[in-house]
Amino acid sequence: MDYKNYLNLDKILNAQTPVSEEPLEIMFIVAHQSSELWFKVLIQELNCLIDTPDQSTYNPTTQLQRVVKIFEHLNTLWDVIATMSTEEYERFRSKLGTASGKQSEQYIEVETLLKKLPDRWNYKYKYFLSNIENAFKKWQFSHMKTVERIIGDKIGTGGTSGVQYLKHAVDKPLFGNYKWKGW
Repeated sequence: MDYKNYLNLDKILNAQTPVSEEPLEIMFIVAHQSSELWFKVLIQELNCLIDTPDQSTYNPTTQLQRVVKIFEHLNTLWDVIATMSTEEYERFRSKLGTASGKQSEQYIEVETLLKKLPDRWNYKYKYFLSNIENAFKKWQFSHMKTVERIIGDKIGTGGTSGVQYLKHAVDKPLFGNYKWKGW
């Protein structure tokens, strides 16, 4: 086996199908496909953290830190997308139809799994849980600011209020009112 076959590069590198002639659409697609691949890793990590049978013999700190690092990496993708101008995005935006990140089944699963972490690990790991919430919220904030920069006050492709919808998501706490919050 070689590198190309191990990574299925033929499939991955041919999985982008732009709907326009705008060259930056490839970057937009790759950034979102990459996010979906990292969501796959997050789902695996979060399921392991939630399904760990014996908390007394397992120290989750490395995995909890890994979740933070993955969100930090995902955040860098918004930095790349933010280099696209409004005009460049508009060259293919109308051709996306109702395609929207809010339709990401993996994102929905990631958020659902994240919300289970405090019930599983709670007070003893409050520092790590706070770091996860902060990293997740920074990722959401970067998403919102990138969208704000590129589309302004326009409606989102998925029919949402666009930036206002994303601002509401940023303002909503990931974890509820746990006793360890505000420590």
